[in-house]
Amino acid sequence: VHFHAGLSDCKAIIGEAAEMECKVSSEECVGIWYKDGAEIQSSENLTISKDGCFHRLKIHKVTEENAGKYKFEADGRKTESEIVVEDPPRFDTEELEAFKTAVTVKKGHKATFKLSYSGREPTKVQWYLEGEELSSEGNINIETLDGSSRLLLMKLQRKDSGEIKIKLKNEFGMIEAVSQLNVLDKPTPPLGPLEIVEASSSVIEFKWRPPKDSGGCKIQNYILERQQVGRNTWKKVGPIGPEAKYRDTDVDHGRRYCYRLRVETEIGTSELMETEDIQAGTKAYPGPPSAPKVASAFKDCINLTWSPPADTGGTSILGYNLEKRKKGSNLWGQVNPPNEIIKDKGFAVKDVVEGLEYEFRVSAINGSGAGEFSTPSEFVFARDPKKPPGKVLDLKVTDSTYTTLSLSWNKPKDIKGVEDEAKGYFVEIRPAEKTDWDRCNSNAITMTSYTVKGMKSMAMYWVRVIATNDGGEGEPQELANYILAMPPPGKYICT
Repeated sequence: VHFHAGLSDCKAIIGEAAEMECKVSSEECVGIWYKDGAEIQSSENLTISKDGCFHRLKIHKVTEENAGKYKFEADGRKTESEIVVEDPPRFDTEELEAFKTAVTVKKGHKATFKLSYSGREPTKVQWYLEGEELSSEGNINIETLDGSSRLLLMKLQRKDSGEIKIKLKNEFGMIEAVSQLNVLDKPTPPLGPLEIVEASSSVIEFKWRPPKDSGGCKIQNYILERQQVGRNTWKKVGPIGPEAKYRDTDVDHGRRYCYRLRVETEIGTSELMETEDIQAGTKAYPGPPSAPKVASAFKDCINLTWSPPADTGGTSILGYNLEKRKKGSNLWGQVNPPNEIIKDKGFAVKDVVEGLEYEFRVSAINGSGAGEFSTPSEFVFARDPKKPPGKVLDLKVTDSTYTTLSLSWNKPKDIKGVEDEAKGYFVEIRPAEKTDWDRCNSNAITMTSYTVKGMKSMAMYWVRVIATNDGGEGEPQELANYILAMPPPGKYICT
């Protein structure tokens, strides 16, 4: 008989199970187990078993006495290993589940956190609040005795809310557990600035921001009071619910009103926030939106977009009016019907005539009415998008010096629907030793000739011309050969 697998050393934790196993070459083999040289048999806490070629020793609940050297011997062969018993810190399982449940108390009250543990002494116990280690002083008391530790926090404040952690450490390891402390308090006041949604002759509607801290509780109500400016008394409007807005329909045109707000939770009521004066029925028109931009243009439709005005007049924007004007005319005409305002920040204008040029302007509308018109858009033709032009024709060099090069060419062919007419040209050169093209003119030229300047004497260049129009740039047309920066043969330059 020989061993296919011998015993291996193992670390066992007190109170937990441990198992050793080896494998021999014969199923008929019967072996003997030894601990520290003495033969051992199965007992209440120890089971010796055989499963085919496998021989196992299992300790059901490890104690200090189980540490030592173990040997399995069969047919004159043996294998040995060692069990090292460790005793790291461990929490009581039932208490740990209860510990993890958050503790909620009111301001000024106390909170207790307690956990039992086991493990080899000495065990270092540390308590933390929001990552900061605590010690017994002031309103904090820590007691650790006989495998149990308790943290008592007294006269708690809202700012004491946070994560509570206990950490245990001994020579065999470290373990920690986390809970949560919630200290409830009165909420802080609501926050400004106030947003006036509507201030018409019969309605004042406004919004505000919730409190910075609700005190750890759900907001039940905002409590509202109102004062008509000029009077000394405040009228209780009452709890208005948890939503941070109010619509006051009991107002008189032209009068000014001020409001006081408090937050109410199950713990208590906040300090107040007082609003600025709000006048009912103020005519405040919105400012002008941005100039309309042309998103796309076709022969039967021009698509426009714009941005809302920065100044809304203190109320929400209800929609927009859009006007158009033909080029050369002084008459503006409204695009949308008078009783159908445009709700979106864009519109598709279909009432256009192909080939004519138009400009557009837009005004915003709020509860007071329509505001100023925007500056007009750029002029745009009602026509389908242009196709880029083709290549220029007959590109050639007409003259050259040591620093300049004169070129000429003819317009590309105009093939309707394939290549539209060129509106301008770009000239580009590239030194022979480089791969990038340099554009000579930043703006497109309309003439069919151009003189390149600033060339290096006797340097080699590649040259090309690109036609362009509203549809984009066409394919480049290169000279067939590179150019040397020098006068043409037979031409003399006097110096």
